[in-house]
Amino acid sequence: MLSEADKKTSVVIFELLKKATSQQVVKEFLKSKGVATSGNWDELYEKRIEPALNQLKFTIVDLRQLLQTVEEHGRQHIFLYQCAADRAQGLINPVRVNAIAREENLEKLLETPLDVDFPDTPTIVDIRLLHPDVEKTPVSLTIKIVEKRITKTFDSEVIDRAAGTITKKYNFTEKRAVNLAVLNHEGLLELRIASQDNSNRYTELVRDMLLKVRKFIPHDGFAPISLSAAKDKILKERAKLSTEFRYSNSTAVNDLGAVMQISSSSQEDNLSSDNGSMAAIDSFLAGDGHVTGANVYAKIPDTAPQREVHLLLSGDVNEFAVPVACSAGEYSYVRGKVISLNT
Repeated sequence: MLSEADKKTSVVIFELLKKATSQQVVKEFLKSKGVATSGNWDELYEKRIEPALNQLKFTIVDLRQLLQTVEEHGRQHIFLYQCAADRAQGLINPVRVNAIAREENLEKLLETPLDVDFPDTPTIVDIRLLHPDVEKTPVSLTIKIVEKRITKTFDSEVIDRAAGTITKKYNFTEKRAVNLAVLNHEGLLELRIASQDNSNRYTELVRDMLLKVRKFIPHDGFAPISLSAAKDKILKERAKLSTEFRYSNSTAVNDLGAVMQISSSSQEDNLSSDNGSMAAIDSFLAGDGHVTGANVYAKIPDTAPQREVHLLLSGDVNEFAVPVACSAGEYSYVRGKVISLNT
């Protein structure tokens, strides 16, 4: 039987799952564990998940791993950095990571993540060293940070002419944002920052993220990875890449500062089939132009019907975005395509 502490933990994780994913994803997880999947959200916990935990059909660790999968991939802006491989391997050395975790009073997170919804301040909730072979140096270090974001929307205003004041009223919503820093043994550092609900740039969020993880991953020695080559290649080599991407909007600029933007007529259309638009941007790129933004859909192999993941290559030189929810495998595929295009 579940202890009272474990029951409370499972309820917290379930509530986080409700915010992070769909019923279908949770039902697919239950099905994979041999558990019936009928019922609404409340019934899923009371009639399916809690009894299955008591019957040891799966564990709280399994439930938490499901949460990690659904909330750590997609709906993010990703910033890439690179350092020397030997430096990265020194930074993710388990002795070093454990020592810093002890100093920062975070040692428990190496064993059990903190399950929290809306922390008052951005909080490190998980520290993971990936050991495919426990006898060797880890291949990556993941630090997960949860923060509470408040989004304001204008509601109304009241003008008091006698007092000479204007009072504006805003509605607000709170959102749980999950950010990750992932450093692998080859020196690739990914900052995965949860997408904002507005069009603000991510400069401040990147800075705050780097400050939050600086004890574990000091930023000196890291350089931003320019994705300019990937942006150019994804458009210039579109014929070769036609089976891998569907094209939407693209933006280019030339050495004189002139800007050209082409857009598909709808989200479902493939811009690469518009010969006139493609000829125009090819001519622009041939005259010292380069791509500054590409809005495409990556086609996930071996999916029927064809699964596509939205990919944005824009913003900072080292930034790309996956603005939709996706699986860990889909995210890995899209990130791999970006990196391979950049070489």
